[in-house]
Amino acid sequence: MVAVALGVLLPLVRRGAQASAVSRCAKPWLPTAALALGLPVLAFGVYAVRGDPAAIGSERSLLSTQLMSGELPAGEDAADQLRAELDRHLQRQPDDSRALVLKGRLDMRDGRFEQAAASFEKAVAGHSKAAQDPGVWVEYAEARGMAQGRTLAGEPLALVHKALALDPDHAPALDLAGSAAWEQHDFAQAAGHWKRLLAQLPAGAPRHAELLQAIQRAEQRAKLALPAAR
Repeated sequence: MVAVALGVLLPLVRRGAQASAVSRCAKPWLPTAALALGLPVLAFGVYAVRGDPAAIGSERSLLSTQLMSGELPAGEDAADQLRAELDRHLQRQPDDSRALVLKGRLDMRDGRFEQAAASFEKAVAGHSKAAQDPGVWVEYAEARGMAQGRTLAGEPLALVHKALALDPDHAPALDLAGSAAWEQHDFAQAAGHWKRLLAQLPAGAPRHAELLQAIQRAEQRAKLALPAAR
């Protein structure tokens, strides 16, 4: 699972390295959320390989294509069509975790954070494949965080911990955990999470340099006991 995660994460973080380490620390967890909003996160590709395409029932149009690819449609009309097909499909199969995750991602992209969180919550219920995927728990945490005013305090952080319990080296979970620790002024813990993430990034990557600067800032603040920049 880590290999799959890194295979998706590393190209993304290269494209997401435009923000400086200072801007990351001002609103530390928003870059991770931005990545999640822009494209499907990690585990959905695994569902496309391991899942049963026939489980989506008789629908073989846009919905089946999106479930197999794990990608959200670019156009507004296609998104509306996908939402309608998802609604019909979930009326027939309300516990289909793959469809629930796709609906959560669609709602997340559209800024419907409460609805997205509700879909992810249903997706990880019980013994579904989604419940065993740390990437889905990270998406759930981001949806909850956005819904409660762009903060990871409370339930979102607990969801991040569930992701890390499944995979202690899960890159997006480590990124989010570091941001949550920074938000709580626990700078030493923030540096610790980000160091684990840093070890997974190639030294020449722009994101590597950005993250290294964030770690240095966190360690400096931990040493001096300074409050986080607002």
